[in-house]
Amino acid sequence: MKKNDEVMGDKISIHNSAIGAVGRGAVNYGNVTSTSGNYDYSVILEEIKKLKDVLYSMPQSEAQILALSDIIRAEEAASCEDGQTLIGYLKKLGPWVFDLARDIGVNVISGFIGK
Repeated sequence: MKKNDEVMGDKISIHNSAIGAVGRGAVNYGNVTSTSGNYDYSVILEEIKKLKDVLYSMPQSEAQILALSDIIRAEEAASCEDGQTLIGYLKKLGPWVFDLARDIGVNVISGFIGK
C-alpha cells in the first residue's frame, strides 16, 4: 500500500497462506481441499444400498427424489472408488437424510452426511 492510498472498508493482507474465508462476515464451512482418504468402499456400498432401499420404500416427495438421485450418484462413485465425488454427493444430502441414516444404523454414511 502506498503512502497516500485510502482504505475504504477492511484492509486484508494474505501472504503464503491457505485460507478458507476472508473478509467481514466470511464463513468457512470446513476444509476447502480434500485428500484421498482410505475408505472401506465395501462397507460404504453396503450402507448406501441400505439407505437407498429405505428411500425407495418411502412415499416420494420432491426432496426425497432429489436425495435418492444423490444417493445413486454416491453409489456409482463408491463403485469406482472415487472418494472425493462420493463425499461430495453425500454432503449434499439434507439433515432429514442424516437423521434417517442414523436411525437405520448406517453410521459410516451418516458420519459423512453430517460433516
